[in-house]
Formats: sequence, structure tokens, C-alpha cells
Amino acid sequence: MIELADIPAQTRERLEEIGAADLVLAAARADASELPRIAAHTREALGKLYSPVRTLLIHSGEAAPEIVQGEAVRTLAMPALREADPLKGIAEAYRAVFSVARNLNARAIVMLVSGVESITPQWIYGLARPILELGFDLVTPCYAHAPGEGLLNAGVIAPFTRALYGRRIQHPLGPDFGFSAKFAERLRNAAGERAHTRSLASIAVDAICEGFEICQAHVGVRRYPPADWANQSSVLAQVLGPLFAEADYHAARWQRIRGSQPVSTFGEAGGGAAVEGDPVDVRRLIDSFQLGFRNLQEVWSVALPPGTLLELSKMAKQPREHFHMPDRIWARIIYDFALGHRLRLINPDHLLRAMTPLYLAWVASFTLDVAAAGESAAAQRVEDLALAFEAAKPYLVSRWRWPDRFNP
Repeated sequence: MIELADIPAQTRERLEEIGAADLVLAAARADASELPRIAAHTREALGKLYSPVRTLLIHSGEAAPEIVQGEAVRTLAMPALREADPLKGIAEAYRAVFSVARNLNARAIVMLVSGVESITPQWIYGLARPILELGFDLVTPCYAHAPGEGLLNAGVIAPFTRALYGRRIQHPLGPDFGFSAKFAERLRNAAGERAHTRSLASIAVDAICEGFEICQAHVGVRRYPPADWANQSSVLAQVLGPLFAEADYHAARWQRIRGSQPVSTFGEAGGGAAVEGDPVDVRRLIDSFQLGFRNLQEVWSVALPPGTLLELSKMAKQPREHFHMPDRIWARIIYDFALGHRLRLINPDHLLRAMTPLYLAWVASFTLDVAAAGESAAAQRVEDLALAFEAAKPYLVSRWRWPDRFNP
């Protein structure tokens, strides 16, 4: 855990000069040259609130002079924020910001981890207002993006989290969040061995399981880098490992949950912008799946039961133009790999990397389904998939409790 004593002396002196703040806003990817635009967006966002809010804007560049007249928005340089890896080290950056906020007695913390080109007044207002004015403890983002973007979230993270923990959160891994001081202190003080393995996957899950008030906000368009479909294995291992570890840790809770409930949602969906993305090369993805089916069955059989392997053999023979993975099968595959990760029958990292051809098969199937129905139907396809994960949850519970006996 990072304490204030671990922060450089120059930063501590700056905090003493600032004294107090109501809101700590950390722009992890912003250097000093980008501060004027972000500060302007911050002033516009805060101007919509009912009362003035003293704000500290943390950036990842070198120290810079004040850019805003008066005391409404102050600045603080924390260059280490830029070094935080979005998949690994970002949790450490969160704790550093939480320590600063605690020292300033801030009521709310907003973490902006996405690229600075995405940040708008709506982005800041959406994440800050529910904490400052409505009493929520965690605000998760709702991003607008092209149908071919954010597919790991749509296909695995969001439906898995919804089915297990019973709350309909669109982007449970953020990475942009709003925190109350109470919830930030809970995360900052996470004690014991588990504190060293915490990640973005634990934030929404902890809030749900410990009874904190959660909402989500439409923040606008998030820009994603082009997907590198040939190198997804590392991403799957880094993202799904913590997701499945949380499921293991909270198993006693989620096995009692049935169905799902919506969370309060604020803002306008889509942010008023039409989003276009690069087309997905479905042929290449299907080829990767077929190659994986020929070469990885021995690894897959560690996690997948014979019935699922039979379904995959049928898929491998489908013509490309009619390629389809049923939602029911995909939900069971994810559940089976979560169980395989828990049982440690082979190296967990190796197991998750072996999921790559299966994930690419789902992406190809989803892309073809959306193209056939029209892009406007993408949201309904995502909802249908989430419902399939909920319907398949008894299968997960049975396999989790009796992994040797329940093997369809």
C-alpha cells in the first residue's frame, strides 16, 4: 500500500500548499502540454454542479505553473502515473491517488485512464456528479464505440460479471471510475496477501459484494487502438486471470445470486456521436480457430467437457459464410475455463492463452451475426449474450461445487 510518506517530498510540499480539495481528478495520460484543455473541460463540467467544488487536477507530466486563475482548480504533477500499465500497474497508481485524496480530505476521486483525446466535459461530469451530489460510492463508465471495438468486454467481462454478481454494469473494468472517499479508503486499506494481487477486476466486484452504492454514467466515445487479432493471448491472460481470481475469492457470494438487477444510469447514451471502426477480418479469425482446433484439443480437454468439444468439432466444419457459435456454448466455455483456472490442472497462464482461438471464433460469430442483422442490432446481441450467461449460471454452480461429478 502506498502511504503519503512514499510520495516524493516535492509532492508532499505541494499538497501542504494546496491544503484541501473536494475533488481529486487524476488524468493518468496527460502531460503538462495537455493541461489547458483538460482544465477547461474540468471548469465546464464543474460549472454544471449545484455548488462550487475545489478541485486538484493530477497529471502525469513534469511540474507546471498554475494554469487556472483562482483556487477552483489546482494542479499536481505525478509523473509515475504515466508509467502505470493499464493491465498490471494501474492499481498501484490508483492507490497513490487515493493517498493524495485522503491527505486533502477530498470527498470524491475521478480516475481518467483512457487517452486524453477521449476526455470531454461530459466525461468528467458523468463520473464526478453522482459522487459529489447523489451519494454514490462508485461510478463505472458506459463508453460509446464502434461495434467491432470493446469485444472482450462485451463478450466476456460484462456478461460474466453480470451473471455472477447480479448487477448490470456495462464496463465493470473501467478503467475510468468515480470513487467516494469512503470506497476509496476501503480499497486503499485492502490488507493482507490479497492486497498485492488486486487489479481493476476487483473494483466493481468489491463494491457489489460489500454493499456500496453503484451507478454508471454515459461518458461519450472512447477511442480504442486497432485490435491486433494475431496477438490476443497475452491480453486474455492479463485480463481474464484477475477476473477469474475474483470469482474464486467471492465464490460463496455469487453462488447464492440469481438473475440480475439494473444499476442507476446517468447521461445520454452514445454521447451524440456516430462511431465507425475498422472492419473485422472474419476469415482470418475463423482460420485461427480451425488451426487451434487441430492443435489445442489436448489443452482444451483439460477445461472443456466432451459435450463442448463435440460442439466445437461441428463448428470447425462450418462454411465460413454460415459460421456461428451459439451463446449457450460460449457461456459454458467461459465458465469451464474459469473453473479450469481455479483447479490449476495446468499452468493458469498457459490455459488462458489457449483460449485465444475460441475467443477469436466468438468474435467472428458475433461480427457475422451483427452484419446480418444490421449494426443497430449490436446492442441487442450483447443483451442476448448476457441473458445466455445468466441462463447458464446453474451449469457453472454445479461444476464449481462438484467438478469431478458434474461433467456433461
